[in-house]
Amino acid sequence: MLDTPKHAIRPTAAAALPAPIRTMRAQGPEVAVELADGRSGKLSTRWLRLACECEICGDTASGKRWLTPADVGKAIHAESFDVSVPGEVTVIWQDGHVSRYDAADLAARIDSPHATRFQPKLWGSDLSERLGRFAFDAVVTDDAALFSSLRALRDHGIAMLTGVPAETEATARIAGRYGPIRETSYGKVFDLISRPDARVAGETARAQIPHTDEPFRYAPPGFIFFHAIRTGAGSGGTSLMVDGFHVAEMMRAQTPDLFELLTRYGVTFHREHQGEVFFSAEAHVISLDAAGAVTGIRYNDRCLAPQWAPLDQVDGLIEALAELTRLICDPQNQFQHQLQPGEALVFDNQRVLHGRTAFDPTLAVRHLRSCNIDRDGVHSAFRSLARRFAPEEAEAVLYQGAIF
Repeated sequence: MLDTPKHAIRPTAAAALPAPIRTMRAQGPEVAVELADGRSGKLSTRWLRLACECEICGDTASGKRWLTPADVGKAIHAESFDVSVPGEVTVIWQDGHVSRYDAADLAARIDSPHATRFQPKLWGSDLSERLGRFAFDAVVTDDAALFSSLRALRDHGIAMLTGVPAETEATARIAGRYGPIRETSYGKVFDLISRPDARVAGETARAQIPHTDEPFRYAPPGFIFFHAIRTGAGSGGTSLMVDGFHVAEMMRAQTPDLFELLTRYGVTFHREHQGEVFFSAEAHVISLDAAGAVTGIRYNDRCLAPQWAPLDQVDGLIEALAELTRLICDPQNQFQHQLQPGEALVFDNQRVLHGRTAFDPTLAVRHLRSCNIDRDGVHSAFRSLARRFAPEEAEAVLYQGAIF
């Protein structure tokens, strides 16, 4: 006897209490479904068979899956459907296999056959009015507070933590709540202090145009923490944050030809420390998903390599990069904030570009601690907590970053 399976088919965020199923019947390669409220729709027969997660077919969520797409041929068909048990659908296939499904899940698939894609909330200099601010003590001890901050990261790509101890140990403690810290060639946690023998631009006192960190990696860091230990309030070093999705959409609307160049042609970024590391990656500055929505930004003017491009394309590509730079540098597109000791900014490095104004290192020591969390770890934390606090939000497709 087969055990009742775990159901992998779950309602999408758009589905709200779908109507129970009244009847199901085979129609060749499809299954006609009539809902109790009179609406109707169809499901793919092959899809329905593949959706079975009994102990024989296996569980897709855990990866212990034994049924493959190759096992479900075009000739698959169901012998019978039983909808008499409230909330359950039983299907007997032509080979005698029995599948059981949650009726509400199947009805939700009829209501919303397409995956729900989350729509990010774009911002410019007005972010201060909407920026999520969360207390350190709450985030490190309360999962509900952590989930609220993760939701802010999903919506705006950035959040602020307050009341963080201005101690070096606190950086990893708070970052670890969001996912495993990603170690790079600079270590797990990196101290940004201006010094005369600076290895990277972050160790200088010079102004920096908002940028993506480490675009020269095949997979740039996902989320970044900036934890302020000491700052020179009033002496410069103001953080500049730009919503890359917002400026990308401005380009799409205002200069669509330049926008297209940054989505179609690869740009090379590199970084070399002689005898230590030599990174080089070619990728789109603006990544799009299958639906054409912006899903990631990868741009750092300081890491642009001399570009290899045909003569008839290189000038257009340079102009596209120039237009993007102009938009990034426009104060109307920048959220500006003077970080104070005990504050930490966490942001999506493949959406939010970050920079700062210049400062005088002789007036005050500016000490930030930085670390990286992979974006899939942060999104995993969001989905896992959404199962508890907002189940309807757990299944939406999130923007997956600079993936090309």
